Amino acid sequence: APAQSAIKYERRTFAKLGVLSKFHGPPTDETDEAWNSLYPVGISRVTKAEASKMANWTERIPGDDHYVISLDVFHQLHCLNLVRKALWPDRYGPQELGDPVLEDDDTPFDHVDHCVNIIRENIICNADTTPNVFQWSEEKNMIFPHFDSVHMCRNWESITEWVNEHQLLTPWNAKLRPSRLDTNSRI
Repeated sequence: APAQSAIKYERRTFAKLGVLSKFHGPPTDETDEAWNSLYPVGISRVTKAEASKMANWTERIPGDDHYVISLDVFHQLHCLNLVRKALWPDRYGPQELGDPVLEDDDTPFDHVDHCVNIIRENIICNADTTPNVFQWSEEKNMIFPHFDSVHMCRNWESITEWVNEHQLLTPWNAKLRPSRLDTNSRI
């Protein structure tokens, strides 16, 4: 994977049940900004050498010697944000739930359904086996699950640094069919 060099691991303690972050709660301009800040970069570009090592082929960017990719983590975050928005129809109508790539506002719930499945596939693929522990809670007067376990995580800053360095800055037309004469358009 082209971003393999960006992967560094760190221990991270997840939040306790009931501890809210800027991503929690009813939608506000602030929560929207927090969610949108997680995936500011959509499309990245990689060299031919990097693209040639990938399991799947990708197209060359027209008029450029680089190839187009996006890191799936940003698609996953987009999908989770879309599911979040679907929970609040009074703030986000169907126009917010359509597919921005396909410019398809007619089937917003197909897009949400796609996203639910993407999240499911990624949870199963990554299968975090960190144990959640159970401890006595004086407040609840029972043994209660604790989700503030220490996880081994990929360093988020390292990944966002990589994606910012590889960001596709020039506009390109994804609807422009690669030339059949261009034998180097796919890797």
